[in-house]
Amino acid sequence: MTFTPSALLITPEAEVIPVDLPADSGDRLTAMYSLMRCDQVDVVALTDQLDMWLDDNGLYTQPVNPIATLLARRFGWTYQDYHGPVLLTGGADEEGETLPLNRDKVLALLTSLTDL
Repeated sequence: MTFTPSALLITPEAEVIPVDLPADSGDRLTAMYSLMRCDQVDVVALTDQLDMWLDDNGLYTQPVNPIATLLARRFGWTYQDYHGPVLLTGGADEEGETLPLNRDKVLALLTSLTDL
């Protein structure tokens, strides 16, 4: 049985870490805060199937994340640098709940990140 993470954590040091976020939205948010070392998050919808979560105050408290910045630019978000650890997840469902990354999306992202 293979493990497919529900998200990828990208650190400012260019580490890409697969993580499995809780299914419950409250527990998932708590896990996001812990993984990103913050107490408020914001989301950038890179596509309708790919969200990038970041520290809402990271601009003031975290170092630039070059991989996250390059990834965002690849999807047209060119007006700023992104700071701190970020989490990549699937988009949102009809109720606005965060979806996990699917296996194909994880593999495509990992391949894409090696090109950055």
